Amino acid sequence: MAEVLVDTDVFIDHLRGAAQLRPGKHRLHYSVVTRAELFAGSTARDLSAQLLAPFRELPVDREVAERAGRVMREHGLRLPDALIAATALEHGLQLSTRNVKDFDQVRGLRLRALRYIRAAHAAEQHESSEQAEEDQDRPCSG
Repeated sequence: MAEVLVDTDVFIDHLRGAAQLRPGKHRLHYSVVTRAELFAGSTARDLSAQLLAPFRELPVDREVAERAGRVMREHGLRLPDALIAATALEHGLQLSTRNVKDFDQVRGLRLRALRYIRAAHAAEQHESSEQAEEDQDRPCSG
């Protein structure tokens, strides 16, 4: 079982119906930054809260904040992305995101590309969740 931090874009895809998030055998976490981004960009607060409820929320503490500052300085990431990367690094989690190019150069950050069920094929693939959540992980170069 992999421990995975889920980036905001993955949750947004789920809320928009573009893809279905399926944890499968993985234990999923999210950053409090993701909660803020979802609530800032959505009027569907109840849906966002329901989506996040089963997963573990991780705070931004001093260690995460300091590492995020270094990530921003070294890699030029925006603050929300730097905080999410730093959260994954500090907690020893892999990061699931569609925005690979934003995180690819962060040294030590391990990306996990989960395969999502696209909305058009969700009904067909509902029974084969094992295939839907097949994944691959890879360390970032840095």
